Amino acid sequence: MPSPFAVVFETIKEKVHGYLLRKDRALVYRLTGRTPEEVVKRWLLFGVPLGLLVILLAWESLGVLSVAAALILVAAILFALDAAVANEYRRWRDKLVDGIPVLAAFVPAFLETGVVTPRRALELALPFLPEPLRSELDSAVGSVARSGCLDAFDELKERARHPLVDAVCFRLKAGWDTGLKPDVFTDLNEQIRDAQEVAAARATAAKSALVTLVSVIGLLGAGLVFGYPAWKHITGTMGGMFR
Repeated sequence: MPSPFAVVFETIKEKVHGYLLRKDRALVYRLTGRTPEEVVKRWLLFGVPLGLLVILLAWESLGVLSVAAALILVAAILFALDAAVANEYRRWRDKLVDGIPVLAAFVPAFLETGVVTPRRALELALPFLPEPLRSELDSAVGSVARSGCLDAFDELKERARHPLVDAVCFRLKAGWDTGLKPDVFTDLNEQIRDAQEVAAARATAAKSALVTLVSVIGLLGAGLVFGYPAWKHITGTMGGMFR
Protein backbone atom coordinates (compact mmCIF):
# COMPACT_ATOMS: atom_id res chain seq x y z
CA MET A 1 0.00 0.00 0.00
CA PRO A 2 1.49 3.37 -0.98
CA SER A 3 2.33 5.80 1.78
CA PRO A 4 0.24 8.96 2.29
CA PHE A 5 3.21 11.02 1.14
CA ALA A 6 3.41 9.04 -2.13
CA VAL A 7 -0.34 9.48 -2.69
CA VAL A 8 -0.12 13.24 -2.14
CA PHE A 9 2.96 13.45 -4.36
CA GLU A 10 1.28 11.60 -7.24
CA THR A 11 -1.87 13.70 -6.85
CA ILE A 12 0.15 16.90 -7.12
CA LYS A 13 1.94 15.56 -10.22
CA GLU A 14 -1.40 14.73 -11.87
CA LYS A 15 -2.79 18.19 -11.09
CA VAL A 16 0.32 19.86 -12.50
CA HIS A 17 0.19 17.66 -15.60
CA GLY A 18 -3.47 18.59 -16.10
CA TYR A 19 -2.61 22.29 -15.75
CA LEU A 20 0.12 22.01 -18.38
CA LEU A 21 -2.26 20.33 -20.85
CA ARG A 22 -5.17 22.73 -20.35
CA LYS A 23 -7.29 23.55 -23.40
CA ASP A 24 -5.17 23.23 -26.57
CA ARG A 25 -1.81 23.33 -24.80
CA ALA A 26 -0.93 19.82 -26.04
CA LEU A 27 -0.38 21.26 -29.53
CA VAL A 28 2.06 23.84 -28.15
CA TYR A 29 4.13 21.15 -26.46
CA ARG A 30 4.11 18.93 -29.55
CA LEU A 31 5.25 21.70 -31.90
CA THR A 32 8.06 22.81 -29.60
CA GLY A 33 9.26 19.26 -29.08
CA ARG A 34 8.63 19.57 -25.35
CA THR A 35 6.54 17.38 -23.10
CA PRO A 36 4.63 18.13 -19.89
CA GLU A 37 6.67 15.36 -18.26
CA GLU A 38 9.85 17.29 -19.06
CA VAL A 39 8.47 20.45 -17.46
CA VAL A 40 7.28 18.52 -14.39
CA LYS A 41 10.71 16.93 -14.06
CA ARG A 42 12.45 20.32 -14.16
CA TRP A 43 9.93 21.68 -11.68
CA LEU A 44 10.56 18.78 -9.28
CA LEU A 45 14.33 19.09 -9.67
CA PHE A 46 14.56 22.85 -9.19
CA GLY A 47 11.29 24.38 -8.01
CA VAL A 48 10.38 21.99 -5.20
CA PRO A 49 13.89 21.86 -3.65
CA LEU A 50 14.02 25.65 -3.76
CA GLY A 51 10.69 25.79 -1.94
CA LEU A 52 11.99 23.40 0.72
CA LEU A 53 15.11 25.54 1.06
CA VAL A 54 12.97 28.60 1.69
CA ILE A 55 11.10 26.73 4.42
CA LEU A 56 14.34 25.62 6.08
CA LEU A 57 15.91 29.07 5.98
CA ALA A 58 12.82 31.06 6.91
CA TRP A 59 11.07 28.72 9.37
CA GLU A 60 12.69 30.25 12.44
CA SER A 61 11.59 33.76 11.53
CA LEU A 62 8.34 33.12 9.62
CA GLY A 63 7.06 29.89 11.13
CA VAL A 64 4.06 28.45 9.27
CA LEU A 65 4.09 31.45 6.93
CA SER A 66 7.29 30.09 5.39
CA VAL A 67 5.26 27.17 3.99
CA ALA A 68 2.82 29.53 2.30
CA ALA A 69 5.70 31.59 0.95
CA ALA A 70 7.40 28.45 -0.38
CA LEU A 71 4.20 27.33 -2.11
CA ILE A 72 3.89 30.71 -3.82
CA LEU A 73 7.50 30.52 -4.97
CA VAL A 74 7.12 26.95 -6.26
CA ALA A 75 3.93 27.89 -8.14
CA ALA A 76 5.69 30.89 -9.69
CA ILE A 77 8.51 28.64 -10.91
CA LEU A 78 6.00 26.25 -12.52
CA PHE A 79 4.31 29.20 -14.22
CA ALA A 80 7.68 30.43 -15.50
CA LEU A 81 8.58 27.01 -16.95
CA ASP A 82 5.20 26.75 -18.68
CA ALA A 83 5.47 30.32 -19.97
CA ALA A 84 8.89 29.54 -21.44
CA VAL A 85 7.34 26.74 -23.55
CA ALA A 86 4.54 29.07 -24.70
CA ASN A 87 7.12 31.70 -25.68
CA GLU A 88 9.03 29.05 -27.64
CA TYR A 89 5.86 28.23 -29.59
CA ARG A 90 5.23 31.91 -30.30
CA ARG A 91 8.78 32.26 -31.62
CA TRP A 92 8.16 29.28 -33.92
CA ARG A 93 4.94 30.83 -35.17
CA ASP A 94 6.53 34.25 -35.67
CA LYS A 95 9.31 32.66 -37.74
CA LEU A 96 6.64 30.86 -39.76
CA VAL A 97 4.88 34.16 -40.46
CA ASP A 98 8.21 35.85 -41.27
CA GLY A 99 8.48 33.58 -44.32
CA ILE A 100 5.14 34.59 -45.81
CA PRO A 101 6.43 37.80 -47.50
CA VAL A 102 8.96 35.63 -49.37
CA LEU A 103 6.19 33.20 -50.34
CA ALA A 104 4.00 36.09 -51.50
CA ALA A 105 6.83 37.34 -53.71
CA PHE A 106 8.01 34.10 -55.35
CA VAL A 107 4.79 32.17 -55.98
CA PRO A 108 3.20 34.99 -58.05
CA ALA A 109 6.47 35.40 -59.96
CA PHE A 110 6.34 31.76 -61.07
CA LEU A 111 2.60 31.96 -61.79
CA GLU A 112 3.15 34.91 -64.11
CA THR A 113 4.92 32.59 -66.57
CA GLY A 114 1.52 31.08 -67.26
CA VAL A 115 2.94 27.60 -67.74
CA VAL A 116 3.10 26.24 -64.17
CA THR A 117 0.42 24.82 -61.91
CA PRO A 118 -0.12 26.09 -58.36
CA ARG A 119 1.64 22.99 -57.06
CA ARG A 120 4.66 23.54 -59.30
CA ALA A 121 4.81 27.25 -58.43
CA LEU A 122 4.87 26.38 -54.73
CA GLU A 123 7.50 23.68 -55.27
CA LEU A 124 9.72 26.14 -57.15
CA ALA A 125 9.32 28.70 -54.35
CA LEU A 126 10.19 26.27 -51.54
CA PRO A 127 14.02 26.57 -51.80
CA PHE A 128 13.75 30.33 -51.26
CA LEU A 129 11.58 30.10 -48.14
CA PRO A 130 13.07 30.31 -44.63
CA GLU A 131 12.40 27.70 -41.99
CA PRO A 132 10.02 26.61 -40.61
CA LEU A 133 7.67 27.69 -43.43
CA ARG A 134 9.70 25.73 -45.98
CA SER A 135 9.36 22.45 -44.10
CA GLU A 136 5.70 23.02 -43.30
CA LEU A 137 4.73 23.73 -46.92
CA ASP A 138 6.98 20.98 -48.24
CA SER A 139 5.18 18.55 -45.95
CA ALA A 140 1.79 19.90 -47.05
CA VAL A 141 2.63 19.60 -50.77
CA GLY A 142 3.90 16.07 -50.25
CA SER A 143 0.77 15.10 -48.34
CA VAL A 144 -1.49 16.49 -51.07
CA ALA A 145 0.51 14.70 -53.76
CA ARG A 146 0.22 11.35 -51.97
CA SER A 147 -3.41 11.52 -50.88
CA GLY A 148 -4.99 13.96 -53.30
CA CYS A 149 -6.63 15.54 -50.26
CA LEU A 150 -6.13 19.21 -49.40
CA ASP A 151 -6.61 18.78 -45.64
CA ALA A 152 -2.87 19.37 -45.12
CA PHE A 153 -3.47 23.11 -45.51
CA ASP A 154 -6.17 22.99 -42.82
CA GLU A 155 -3.75 21.15 -40.54
CA LEU A 156 -1.15 23.87 -41.07
CA LYS A 157 -3.74 26.49 -40.17
CA GLU A 158 -4.53 24.60 -36.98
CA ARG A 159 -0.87 24.38 -35.99
CA ALA A 160 -0.11 28.04 -36.68
CA ARG A 161 -3.35 29.57 -35.37
CA HIS A 162 -2.54 32.87 -37.06
CA PRO A 163 -4.90 34.89 -39.31
CA LEU A 164 -2.25 35.48 -41.97
CA VAL A 165 -1.44 31.78 -42.21
CA ASP A 166 -5.19 31.12 -42.39
CA ALA A 167 -5.50 33.51 -45.33
CA VAL A 168 -2.56 32.00 -47.22
CA CYS A 169 -3.72 28.41 -46.70
CA PHE A 170 -7.27 29.32 -47.72
CA ARG A 171 -6.05 30.78 -51.03
CA LEU A 172 -3.74 27.87 -51.77
CA LYS A 173 -6.46 25.34 -51.04
CA ALA A 174 -9.15 27.21 -53.00
CA GLY A 175 -6.99 27.59 -56.12
CA TRP A 176 -5.07 24.32 -56.00
CA ASP A 177 -7.26 22.60 -58.62
CA THR A 178 -8.91 25.58 -60.32
CA GLY A 179 -5.73 27.64 -60.69
CA LEU A 180 -4.11 30.59 -58.95
CA LYS A 181 -3.72 34.05 -60.40
CA PRO A 182 -0.47 36.02 -59.96
CA ASP A 183 -2.31 38.53 -57.74
CA VAL A 184 -3.42 35.81 -55.32
CA PHE A 185 -1.61 37.43 -52.38
CA THR A 186 -1.85 41.10 -53.38
CA ASP A 187 -4.65 41.91 -50.93
CA LEU A 188 -2.54 40.53 -48.07
CA ASN A 189 0.25 43.12 -48.35
CA GLU A 190 -1.08 45.33 -45.57
CA GLN A 191 -1.85 42.34 -43.38
CA ILE A 192 1.70 41.07 -43.91
CA ARG A 193 3.17 44.39 -42.78
CA ASP A 194 0.91 44.46 -39.73
CA ALA A 195 1.89 40.89 -38.81
CA GLN A 196 5.59 41.75 -39.01
CA GLU A 197 5.13 44.75 -36.71
CA VAL A 198 3.04 42.76 -34.23
CA ALA A 199 5.57 39.91 -34.18
CA ALA A 200 8.43 42.30 -33.46
CA ALA A 201 6.50 44.01 -30.65
CA ARG A 202 5.40 40.68 -29.16
CA ALA A 203 8.93 39.30 -29.16
CA THR A 204 10.19 42.34 -27.27
CA ALA A 205 7.32 42.18 -24.78
CA ALA A 206 7.78 38.43 -24.21
CA LYS A 207 11.48 38.85 -23.43
CA SER A 208 10.75 41.71 -21.02
CA ALA A 209 7.99 39.74 -19.29
CA LEU A 210 10.18 36.67 -18.83
CA VAL A 211 13.06 38.73 -17.44
CA THR A 212 10.65 40.49 -15.08
CA LEU A 213 9.17 37.19 -13.89
CA VAL A 214 12.58 35.68 -13.20
CA SER A 215 13.62 38.84 -11.34
CA VAL A 216 10.45 38.79 -9.24
CA ILE A 217 11.00 35.13 -8.33
CA GLY A 218 14.58 35.90 -7.29
CA LEU A 219 13.57 38.93 -5.25
CA LEU A 220 10.73 37.02 -3.63
CA GLY A 221 13.05 34.24 -2.53
CA ALA A 222 15.71 36.63 -1.29
CA GLY A 223 13.13 38.77 0.50
CA LEU A 224 11.62 35.81 2.30
CA VAL A 225 14.95 34.40 3.41
CA PHE A 226 16.78 37.60 4.31
CA GLY A 227 14.29 40.47 4.27
CA TYR A 228 11.92 39.39 6.98
CA PRO A 229 14.62 38.38 9.51
CA ALA A 230 16.37 41.71 8.91
CA TRP A 231 13.12 43.63 9.38
CA LYS A 232 12.40 41.66 12.56
CA HIS A 233 15.87 42.41 13.90
CA ILE A 234 15.54 46.13 13.14
CA THR A 235 12.10 46.44 14.74
CA GLY A 236 13.32 44.47 17.77
CA THR A 237 16.33 46.75 18.14
CA MET A 238 14.22 49.89 17.81
CA GLY A 239 11.72 48.52 20.30
CA GLY A 240 14.53 47.93 22.81
CA MET A 241 15.69 51.53 22.46
CA PHE A 242 12.37 52.85 23.74
CA ARG A 243 12.07 50.57 26.74
